[in-house]
Amino acid sequence: MKRFISMLIIIILIFSVMNSVALAETTSSIYSNDEIEALVRTKLSIDNEIKLNYSNLYTQDTREKKLWNLEFAGEKANMHVTVDAETGEVINFNSWGNHLYGKPVAILSDAAKENAVKFIQSLEPEKFKETEAVTVEAPSMILFQLKIDYYEPDNYHFLFVRKMKGEYFPNNYFKVQVSGTTGNIVQYEMRWDEAAYDNDKALISEEQARKIFEKEDRLQLKYVRLYNNNKDETTKAVLTPVYVYAPKESDKINAIDGRLYKMEDVYYQWPDYRPMYGTSMDREEAKEAMASGGGEVIPEKGVISKEKAERIVIDTLGKELDLTGLKVQNSQYTNYYFGLEGKYWNIYWWDEENGKYLHAGVDAESGDIISASFSKSLEHEEPVAIERISLIKQDVAAEPIAMEVDEEELEGTYRKPEISNKDDIDETKIKSEILDKMRAIFPHIKEGEIDFEAHSNIAEESQIYVVSPRLIDGIPYDENYLNVTYQYTTGEIVKFDYQWNKVEAQPASKVIDKKVIEKQFYDTVGFEKYLIQLKNQTAATKEGKNIPLKQLVPVYALKTFNFSFIDATSGKFLNHDGKEYVEESLISGFKDVNNHPYEKEILLMDKMGVLKEDSQSFRPDESLARKDAMKWIVEMGWKGRFYSLDGYYDYYQKAMELPFKDIDRNDPYYVYVVAAVENGIIDGKEDYFNPEEKMTKMEVTKWLLNAMKQKQLAQFTEIFQVSYTDKDKIQSEDIGYVALAKYYNIYGDKEGEEAFKPEQVFTRGEFIKALYNMLNNQ
Repeated sequence: MKRFISMLIIIILIFSVMNSVALAETTSSIYSNDEIEALVRTKLSIDNEIKLNYSNLYTQDTREKKLWNLEFAGEKANMHVTVDAETGEVINFNSWGNHLYGKPVAILSDAAKENAVKFIQSLEPEKFKETEAVTVEAPSMILFQLKIDYYEPDNYHFLFVRKMKGEYFPNNYFKVQVSGTTGNIVQYEMRWDEAAYDNDKALISEEQARKIFEKEDRLQLKYVRLYNNNKDETTKAVLTPVYVYAPKESDKINAIDGRLYKMEDVYYQWPDYRPMYGTSMDREEAKEAMASGGGEVIPEKGVISKEKAERIVIDTLGKELDLTGLKVQNSQYTNYYFGLEGKYWNIYWWDEENGKYLHAGVDAESGDIISASFSKSLEHEEPVAIERISLIKQDVAAEPIAMEVDEEELEGTYRKPEISNKDDIDETKIKSEILDKMRAIFPHIKEGEIDFEAHSNIAEESQIYVVSPRLIDGIPYDENYLNVTYQYTTGEIVKFDYQWNKVEAQPASKVIDKKVIEKQFYDTVGFEKYLIQLKNQTAATKEGKNIPLKQLVPVYALKTFNFSFIDATSGKFLNHDGKEYVEESLISGFKDVNNHPYEKEILLMDKMGVLKEDSQSFRPDESLARKDAMKWIVEMGWKGRFYSLDGYYDYYQKAMELPFKDIDRNDPYYVYVVAAVENGIIDGKEDYFNPEEKMTKMEVTKWLLNAMKQKQLAQFTEIFQVSYTDKDKIQSEDIGYVALAKYYNIYGDKEGEEAFKPEQVFTRGEFIKALYNMLNNQ
């Protein structure tokens, strides 16, 4: 009996131990939801009146990241916070709200920077010690990143980049945005990795790095359609020869041995706290007047009908393409196509059952096909002609390549032909075959206008993809092109994209030699050195991870440049629209306003984008010229500061001719004067504007109130009274303006009874002070 009881006790004890182990709570490697909320509230001083709306845990396994996303909402503020779920580090913080809309900038840059530093130090004091504030001495790619982050111009943006042994490491940084209105932190981001830089080897010089770059052919001569040369509506595109910089691989070379890194060698980051989205370029709206198809359609005299356009496309492309089963889905008639004026048909065909589509653009006057895109699926195909394979194989060996084919297996089924790889086919022969077929469709393609390059050979589909821009005198014009996917076992075109239009190419006979342009390019742009992370290829191969190596490497790279082209005939650097590129300072400021009585107002108005000065000297004590007063009044209106003016810079550049004899379209102040006339700030009835004439306080007052649309009210002088001590010096017709200026507190004297001084000549600084008073007192 004793033995039985002992055994029972032992069993019970064993069971209890096992059960307690089974029920034991597993230790979490991350902060819990409640823990992370409490931690964030403590770190960011978020009070309980601001409620947590939602939270979610997001893991990026390939990058070994675990992140909490929390969103808080309150009456005046909303916040989004991303926190490392393992360490509790705040990775990203954003705050937003509408209660500050329309408020002027009130915080100076130095005070904003002080707030930014305090905020970072409150979160990451040790890491911050390793960083340096971005100045003009930092690599240009860092300055460029800081500049493009200026999506909120009224705020201050600061970037503190990590430095290791004197070298910048741009992948690690603190980025802070401070409200220019309140001085509060509205955005914060930290990027930080476990990294080391222990290099003790000698680095190559910048001159040696340049020689390595110069060995590669990085500048390409091309024709482009520049907007500046195509502003007027035309049926032909005017082409300009330009040089374009075409980088090689990552365009970064190892600063120790000069080796060029491939793209896959370099570790690239993306924000961990938000999903990745593709970017899209802004498209200028075409001036189209489209009419729906249906029935026999002839939209206007002198153009072919929709049906004839359809027949032209089908008859022309049907010479080499399988167009059976395609049915017209819709068509459009337009007077603009690819930015060119004319009369055009756009027609869309579709065959859902067999997976085919066709889209074509047709010149409705000449009947020429100017664009076409075709694709067909091979899933519904009959068996391929296997015997063609031997015709396109290269004669690599002395003996012909034998192939065993099971004819019974082929019968009645689609079989992917087994062709080995790109090296086994005669690419030159196939490209020639494709070109012959395309010239049968488009006989206007001249000899030398197409030079196909094979971009891929899809062996399992027996397909080759070839592309070519249009070549004009051997110079590529990328907006015209011919790209073809060709099944070489059947001789069939399964996809192609084509665009071709009338052009007027500027002669390339005076093109500057590429060596001269290369020297000019490298002399102007220059090189810089910084640290980068390399991708951990072992982790990528074995575990599918996308993480960096801890050891950093120094590299040389080109400095960031913001021009798009180099004019091949003049050597000028051009913007994307074709206008000559003018270098803008990434970090600027006025050097002559320190300790000036109106320093704060000048700097704040500049921060709000009103001043638009291209010099580092503001000259605050100089007399105010009419042209500058008008410029700043109009800029205030365009930005919706206190009052709003219709239109914008480009609109007025193309607007009315001015009656003034002393200012023309080439004058940089022309657009401001036009805007002033059209918005009733001045009447424009005089022969001269007198742009350099000095401005009195009375004239400034009239212009400002006219901009505020108060001119009509100001003319009712009998309803106004003024209390200034020198009211006897105010003209009777000006009493309404003076009274309204006091009402709106333009000069900050609403409660006082001092002198108005209507004939006082304003200095530039005094005028900016008056403008800021308007904003601050609204």
